[in-house]
Amino acid sequence: MPDIRQLERFIAVAKERSFRRAAAQLHISQPPLSDAIRKLEEEIGTPLFLRDRHRVELTRAGEVFLGRAELLLSQLDDSVAEAQAVATGLSGQITVGFFPTATYDVLPRILRTFRDRHPEVGLRFAEITTPEQPEALRLKEIDVALFLAPMASVKGVAQQVFHTEPLIVAVPEDHRLAQRKDIGIADLREEPFVFIPPRWGTGLHAHVSSAFAEAGFAPKVVEEVQHLHTMVSLVAAGIGVAVGAASLRHFNPPGVVFRHLRMRSSSRHVEFGVAWRQDDASPAVARFLDIARKTGTLTKSRKRVA
Repeated sequence: MPDIRQLERFIAVAKERSFRRAAAQLHISQPPLSDAIRKLEEEIGTPLFLRDRHRVELTRAGEVFLGRAELLLSQLDDSVAEAQAVATGLSGQITVGFFPTATYDVLPRILRTFRDRHPEVGLRFAEITTPEQPEALRLKEIDVALFLAPMASVKGVAQQVFHTEPLIVAVPEDHRLAQRKDIGIADLREEPFVFIPPRWGTGLHAHVSSAFAEAGFAPKVVEEVQHLHTMVSLVAAGIGVAVGAASLRHFNPPGVVFRHLRMRSSSRHVEFGVAWRQDDASPAVARFLDIARKTGTLTKSRKRVA
């Protein structure tokens, strides 16, 4: 059977219609090229070229063989490229589990960079609350999780905080505090609140509750909701005010304004993390994690493995 080198030399002569030009293109002398083509014709059992002093033309058999040879080399190149892509994480598919807050800022920035750099990697998505994410990782329902810290420790699941955001307050646009550039937490003492309940485990409840405890009062919760977009929509309806991560600003419904929240402690903030199976050797997952870390605000992320 012809080898790859023979096919490459045959294609060069067929394209150039000249042994001399083909030899120059292949960076070899003309005699070895002529010998290679002659041996190829002997192996196949039929002439592939018509030769005389003035021209080199393909026989009918040569025309058919050219098409097949080009297809074989193209398929070989594609196979090599695909194997290399899988090995380097530039192919395959990963499933990303995320909590709703991530869709406002963090997740879009990560995905935009990831798709630009690795367009051959397929991405699937699953909206999963933070408490559900470790088990989903363990069962391989998802490959990567974006969570709002804290996340429970599960054996074999590594997690890392990579991004922080300050707390902001959302108020109706006709609220008495809406005209201020920032709002002190003490100004909210008598306000009705829309809250994410602690059973959803987003970590937001703990951060916000700690901020109010530091200010010396507990918020008056009039409504608890499952999703952040519902929380903000209820603020727009005048049901109450709400406190959340700064990325809530990207969810910009009519009737709501967002203001910086002044607190005694400047350390009050929301932490975003990424989690993955510790034994997952997928290069695509490794690339995703690397982009997530570089997208975040922390120069040194804190990693924990259960």
